[in-house]
Amino acid sequence: MSLKYFTPVSGLLGGSLIGLSAATLLLFNGDILGASGLLSSFVVAPKKTLTDPAQQWKLAFLAAFALTSRVYVTLIDKDALKDERLGYASGLPIVSELGFVLGGFCVGFGTRLGNGCTTGHGICGLARLSVRSLAAVLSFMSTGILMASGCSASCPFHPYLRDSYDSVAKHLPTEATITIGTILASLAAGAALPGFLRKAPADASEAVRDEHDNNKRKLVPAIVSATFFSLGLVISKMTVSSKIYGFLNMKGIQDGTWDPTLACVMGGGLITSFVSYQWVKGFNVFKNSKALECPLSQKPSIGHFSVPTNKVIDSKECTPSFQLIIGEAIFGLGWGMAGLCPGPAMFLACAGYPNVLLRWWPSFFVGSYLGEKAKALMVKVKVAPGKK
Repeated sequence: MSLKYFTPVSGLLGGSLIGLSAATLLLFNGDILGASGLLSSFVVAPKKTLTDPAQQWKLAFLAAFALTSRVYVTLIDKDALKDERLGYASGLPIVSELGFVLGGFCVGFGTRLGNGCTTGHGICGLARLSVRSLAAVLSFMSTGILMASGCSASCPFHPYLRDSYDSVAKHLPTEATITIGTILASLAAGAALPGFLRKAPADASEAVRDEHDNNKRKLVPAIVSATFFSLGLVISKMTVSSKIYGFLNMKGIQDGTWDPTLACVMGGGLITSFVSYQWVKGFNVFKNSKALECPLSQKPSIGHFSVPTNKVIDSKECTPSFQLIIGEAIFGLGWGMAGLCPGPAMFLACAGYPNVLLRWWPSFFVGSYLGEKAKALMVKVKVAPGKK
């Protein structure tokens, strides 16, 4: 088996930066790096996400990520997203417009139903030894590999989900879509600005002032975390489709084109994230007398870690196992279909890739909204028998 496309150094470096992004958000703010959850909150609970001071760090994160992505592809490396294998290598598909639409929908719906994606479950969940996250990762990896490997020319869905190699040009950014990406990055920065300028009411109580200060102290760590996240994705080449399909398409093992770089990215991120949990009391595997009970940026009187504590697959306090497995399986299908999960899709949208901007993301938001509705319906069905 040839490994000529394998880039372990950039994979480990980029993955470590992604893990460092998760560690920054965890240790300083007490929050989890979950790209799908962060973004879907803008359609599931838009008013709360945009106006609640406790949620302002999300706007700061989004703004920093968008600006870092734009600066990187504009000033640092204009060829960072260039995929030399796109349109030439067998086994690496050109996703059709319908493929982007259905892929975005499945990722949005599945991650909302299963409560996480590659970052939330893969980088953060596995790092705290969550059995639920292990089940989630096995689920979306299995269906992602199944979709990417199975959607070949002989597959009945191939004509609908895949495009011809001579259509590559229309998948690349245009002046119009680059402008849209720049505008979106600017809007994100503008939306985050009020969080820095907001002041506590003059007649606020001490408790209210403490809460205000804690919310404001989350903004800078969120910016640092987002910067690491954006850089990690582009350095590891997780923004390049051949790296995703090169791993998910297992047929590449036989013909010598399989690329295990994605495993290095996940490994680098997981190790870094795991180390950070050794400094959080209650989640440290190794004894650490200096483990934190309160995030570093927060006042101890009211600061706390917002980390899921449930590690079992099924219980009354968490998402039922069937909902977790089905949701992540649907996410995996979408991932293998379009080659995108929320993090890389954010980067490509900022860079102006038309199918990501105009098809994948709108479908993701629709899927997230319907996924939340499906969760609520499942809760009603589960609760109803006990009320009778």
